[in-house]
Amino acid sequence: MDIARIEGQFVVAAEKIGVAVYDFDFRLHFDCSHPSSFDGETCILRTGPISEYSAVWSEYRDIGLSLVNSPEEHQRCSDLEYWYPLIEDLTPKSEIYEELPTAREAEERFGWPMFVKGARQTSRHNPDLSIIRDKHAYERLVQQYSLDSILHWQKPVIREFVRLERVEGEVPGKPPVSKEYRSFWWHGELVGCDRYWYQVPAYECASLRAGIEIAREAARRVACPFLVVDFAMTADGDWIVIECNDAQESGYAAIAPQVLWRNIIEISRLNGKA
Repeated sequence: MDIARIEGQFVVAAEKIGVAVYDFDFRLHFDCSHPSSFDGETCILRTGPISEYSAVWSEYRDIGLSLVNSPEEHQRCSDLEYWYPLIEDLTPKSEIYEELPTAREAEERFGWPMFVKGARQTSRHNPDLSIIRDKHAYERLVQQYSLDSILHWQKPVIREFVRLERVEGEVPGKPPVSKEYRSFWWHGELVGCDRYWYQVPAYECASLRAGIEIAREAARRVACPFLVVDFAMTADGDWIVIECNDAQESGYAAIAPQVLWRNIIEISRLNGKA
């Protein structure tokens, strides 16, 4: 774990997790110092998925650091149960369950196909556990949900299946690649946006600005200091929000991390807000 003050603006607690689009060595790009103590400074975690966020928040508070997102904000931007009601009109229809309903009940509510995930995340974007095309696939999912290492601890969510605008290329073991983008928001200001599917040839979109405005509205409503909004173009040419996340846990996708962090530093300097 490296806990460093970045350009005198905020503290980052970073730990390599072995994922190229998440890990970033701040020391190679920015002036980093390592104070012996802290006094309520803002701290951003870059330590991968965070379990028991409230406990981690308390641990950092005890050493004089205030995580950029409070426990309530972390919950609001990470858990569909909390962010969905705020942006219901910007994202596909969704229902959260204590346990998955019967196939008949699910079909009556959503029809086939449907999209199924946990309230926090999918199981590594595995299409067999998310894009459910018929009753038999749904019944297999019900059997596998409680056994899956990622899904079993999450409330299940069923979402309306919306066909997205496809792009060239594919990523093995993932859903069909679409015009999807990842955006990072720092206190409501856009600090980074680029292709979500970085593994395929670069794709462009003439109406991307309209998609960014949808993401901006979602960021305004969810109102978390450090937030990620993923958004995509539908096959009909509309823009929708795919999901929200705590940016501390999110990979950069095709966004250049040094540019993203430089934007955050500059905004912090101008606004005195870290």
